[in-house]
Amino acid sequence: MGVERMMVESEGITENVKQWRTDVIQAILRELPMEKVMFEAAEPKAFNWYVREFGVDVNLFVDHSQIVQLGCLRSGIWGMADTFGKIVTYRPEGK
Repeated sequence: MGVERMMVESEGITENVKQWRTDVIQAILRELPMEKVMFEAAEPKAFNWYVREFGVDVNLFVDHSQIVQLGCLRSGIWGMADTFGKIVTYRPEGK
């Protein structure tokens, strides 16, 4: 049957660490397809990184107070210096 969706906590990966453990994220994504994984992004800096690295369709768990920021980032109307105006969400018709 397999996993329906794996949720990955940010603690120890992007939260409360000296350096982000992007190697852990990459190892998870080598074993599971991205659409089966949901990552916690505890702060805008983290969800900005996930969207920049994996695209607007990456599954993220964010605090309810950050939903608008994440939605705007995915739409290309909000971002940090490295992503503002650089996120593309165009999809051909029928996709």
